[in-house]
Amino acid sequence: MQVKLYSISFIVVSLLTLSSCKKWLPENRIEGSWQLTEIQKRRPFSNENVSSVYQQGTFTFFEDRTARYTDANGTMQGSWEMRSFDNGYTDSDGNWQSQTRNVLWVKLYDFSSNRVIDWYFDRFDFRDSGQRLFAFMDGSGYDYRYCFNKR
Repeated sequence: MQVKLYSISFIVVSLLTLSSCKKWLPENRIEGSWQLTEIQKRRPFSNENVSSVYQQGTFTFFEDRTARYTDANGTMQGSWEMRSFDNGYTDSDGNWQSQTRNVLWVKLYDFSSNRVIDWYFDRFDFRDSGQRLFAFMDGSGYDYRYCFNKR
């Protein structure tokens, strides 16, 4: 009797765990409305805050991979895409070292007002239980960190 109870409990817990995993996928965590709150140019020994006109509006990412940006100047429509890349290498011992990274590409357009966003983020990370998104554009000797807060 006790073995059956443990078995049933294990199955129920397993099903609940597996069914809740979907919300932790990056594609599902980005869905919703976001505000760009901070941009920082980061160098090895100094950081510099950068302002952007896109901090005034709201970015909305939809499940079907379409996106929208809305501010006082109008609305831009487009798409977003996430990809995983194996950026691995062979070490000095001849062993393959895997380094998978996720990239985010945001493309938004409003041709009538001549506005275009074409942002390619080399890596990104969700923080604070998915309420903050840090996205990075890598440069030579520096990177840009974009901080988005979920609305």
